[in-house]
Amino acid sequence: MKIVISMLTLIAALYAGQYDKVKITPLISYVYVYHKGKAVKVHRIQDTKNKLTGEYAKTYRPGKYIQPIKIDDKIETIGEDEVIDFMRNKVNKKKGLILDVRDRKAYAKEAIPSAVNIPSKVADHQAAMAKIFRSLGMKKKPDGSWDASHAMDLVVYCDGLWCKKSSDFIKKLVALGYPAEKIKYYRGGFQMWKILGFTTVKN
Repeated sequence: MKIVISMLTLIAALYAGQYDKVKITPLISYVYVYHKGKAVKVHRIQDTKNKLTGEYAKTYRPGKYIQPIKIDDKIETIGEDEVIDFMRNKVNKKKGLILDVRDRKAYAKEAIPSAVNIPSKVADHQAAMAKIFRSLGMKKKPDGSWDASHAMDLVVYCDGLWCKKSSDFIKKLVALGYPAEKIKYYRGGFQMWKILGFTTVKN
């Protein structure tokens, strides 16, 4: 029996070690998050010579400008560590959602695991936003305002530091009555997620 336990411990250690070359933090090699009902292991690419190619390797885009860190005093701007923590403590416990506000084609091709797609242009349609608000735990009061006591925590992201979609979408959420303190802005977005070699999913 002791031999079997020792073998299982060794196998578990070897398996964990597969993700120790490039860690997320000094203490975290990977985490699991649910994406469309399936558990996805989120980790960083272990090839230390890996280089980014394609659209997200570009450093310049005509007509696009770097977005500010702060978009609202009540909205926290976060990085990758905080996104991972949000996955573990909010998404996995069904207390929060990660919103990908890029267009449907970009989301279908590749996205952050567990992210739900709501294209930013949807924010211009009041009926659609009312339906989205209800799905996020908001309730309409008799006076037409929103009861936010059960609103979900959100992380919102788009293409990256140069993309306005997430900041514009967040401003629209707040203007329509969503509580700013329930929203986190992942400014680095999909480009930084890719640059750091994190796991992505197709939809």
